[in-house]
Amino acid sequence: MKSLLTSLIKLEDVNGVLVSREGSPIFAHLPEVFGPELQEVLFHSFEELYTTFKQSGRDQPEELVVLFERGSLVVKDLKGYQVLLILKTATPSPLVSVALNTLSLKLEKLAQKPRLPSEDQELIPLVLFNELVRFLLPYYGPAAKLMVKKALKQADAKEKGLPLTNASLFLKVLRSEIDDPALAQKVLNKAKEIIRSGRIK
Repeated sequence: MKSLLTSLIKLEDVNGVLVSREGSPIFAHLPEVFGPELQEVLFHSFEELYTTFKQSGRDQPEELVVLFERGSLVVKDLKGYQVLLILKTATPSPLVSVALNTLSLKLEKLAQKPRLPSEDQELIPLVLFNELVRFLLPYYGPAAKLMVKKALKQADAKEKGLPLTNASLFLKVLRSEIDDPALAQKVLNKAKEIIRSGRIK
C-alpha cells in the first residue's frame, strides 16, 4: 500500500496525503507546516465528522470536498480507511482518480485480513532519538538521555519505535521537563524534525 501512496504523492496536482483507520494515523506525507499536532487534529476531525453523520441518521458520505482559492481538500472514506488529499486543483485529475480507485481495491483487501493490534501503525525508530539526546547534552549533560527515555516511556514507545499516534504525547512530556520556554521551543522543534524525517511502517 505504501508504494501506491508514494506514487499518489508524486502526481503533479497532489500536495499531501494522510490516511487513517479507526481514528489512528497509518500514513502521512504533508508539507512541513503540518506538524504532528496538526496531523492529529486532522485525524480526530475525520472521526468527529463521520460520527456526526452516523448520529444524525444520515448516510455517511463517500467523499467530502473543501474548496480553497488555490486548491482543495478531499476526504474520502475507502473501505473503512479515511484518505485526505491536499490538491493544487479544485477537483481530482483523471490520474488522481485512477490512483484512488487502485488504492480503494488495495484497502478492500487489507480490510478483509485479520488485523493485529500493531498492524498498519507508523513508527519512529528509537535510534533516531539519539540525535535529540545529543542536542540536549550541552544543556543537561548525562540527564539528557534520561529525559528522552522518560518521555518515550510515557508515550508508550515500543521496542520497534514510537507510534506516530503517540508523538504529541511524547512532545508534551518532553516539554514538561524543560523550564526555560525558549529552550523548550528549540527542543520541540528538533523533536518534530526527527519525527517528520523518521517515520517508518
